[in-house]
Amino acid sequence: MNKVKVLLIDDDEDDYIITKDIFSHGNIANKYELSWIDNFDKGINSVLKRQHDVYLVDYRLGKYTGVDLVNEAVLSGIREPIIILTGKGDYQIDEEAMNVGAADYLVKDKIDPDTLDRSLRYALKQAETLKALKESENKFKIIFEKAKEPILISDYTGKIHDINKAGLDFFGYHIKEMLATNDRSLFYTQEDRDNFVQELETKGAVSDFECQMVSSKGQVYFCSLSSFLQIDLQNMVEVYHTIIHDLTYRKHQETKFIHESKFSISEHIAKGFAEEIRNPLSTINLVLHELTTDEALVYNENLQTNLEVIKSNFDNINQLTRNFISSTENKPIIIQKTNIRALVEEALIEISDLVLGQRIVLEKHLLPADLHLSIDKKQIKKALVNILTNAIEGMESYPKILNVSTMNDSGFYSILVEDNGKGISPGLEHQIFEPFFTTKKDTDGLGLTEAERSVLAHNGSIIFKPLEQGSLFIIQLPIN
Repeated sequence: MNKVKVLLIDDDEDDYIITKDIFSHGNIANKYELSWIDNFDKGINSVLKRQHDVYLVDYRLGKYTGVDLVNEAVLSGIREPIIILTGKGDYQIDEEAMNVGAADYLVKDKIDPDTLDRSLRYALKQAETLKALKESENKFKIIFEKAKEPILISDYTGKIHDINKAGLDFFGYHIKEMLATNDRSLFYTQEDRDNFVQELETKGAVSDFECQMVSSKGQVYFCSLSSFLQIDLQNMVEVYHTIIHDLTYRKHQETKFIHESKFSISEHIAKGFAEEIRNPLSTINLVLHELTTDEALVYNENLQTNLEVIKSNFDNINQLTRNFISSTENKPIIIQKTNIRALVEEALIEISDLVLGQRIVLEKHLLPADLHLSIDKKQIKKALVNILTNAIEGMESYPKILNVSTMNDSGFYSILVEDNGKGISPGLEHQIFEPFFTTKKDTDGLGLTEAERSVLAHNGSIIFKPLEQGSLFIIQLPIN
């Protein structure tokens, strides 16, 4: 078995002779190989070169101390154990030595072979354990930093202890901002955060907890959280290690599939409806024409008035049928590079008469960037006009405020339309894009249906959020 190399750093030769004598007796005689250096400079040089397995360092080394040597060695990343040798009664020195990183301390007058052997074995074992922990910590740190998915370390109070680069990019924070943020602000609703913490505290681990999270810019993500509890030994607190899986794209695809299926059914119904209603409508129209042109009936004012009422209702039904069919048709998309800010401005100009006529306060917060999207300009503009018109029609009492803003985040260009109108009754949110669904008078309930269809055809999405007062619509269009 190879002997453990021990270096004594002591400027007193008599102490070296005494120490050498101790190493020559008992069980330690064949286990250790002792060397000696008599000054601080040579000693720290040898320590930094890692020429020995363990070091015995006298506290008094000329103008320096053993604590100075330990401190310099620890700051230089030395992991080999260092044991301080002190005089009798130097308890304050002992405590100081342990605080800066010494593995142990021994009182010179009380050193014997067994005591020295035990101290050396414990110091070496401790160094081996610390080395393994450090290697494990480094591996975790590498995984933590290089992981492509956000990893968040927080606690019950919401304090954030650490987050990896992927997490900072995901939420849009700098590290100092994130560490000063409570993790409650990362959850879109307080209810989600409370349920997450309750499940984690009860079970000790959580898998696939679905919730919504929000970035610093207000971008909402659909996420799945996997988390477990662990004790932070350094700070002695219980922390949550949480991996955040972004399900936004998957949710978007699922929603898109559901809506495409819905549109497919609606289109099928619309075509069948058109076939069934066009024949009787044509017959009614023909009869109306004959009655209104019959010379015997032309001067019957009462009849002609009634015929006009029938004709007006006929035209309404005919137009409603055409609108319904149009809202369910797959219209071809004519892609062109379009300045999206200019498109938003054009849509606002188109509804300017409504804004002026109803004395609406229009607030705009549009991105200044000259960004171009590959879209069908006509379809997206019409979809935005439909959303804006819907918002205006939903405002009944003054002041009427319409807020239009834009956002560039996570590969999507978002157009946010917010009003302070009467909103929609709870439980009806899922019907908002259904054909003919409306809570307003004198509207056919097809504008939002057509708008959603156009946006989905561009691989985008429309999100509706009821507010305490009013509604918020978010049109998201892919930038690439």
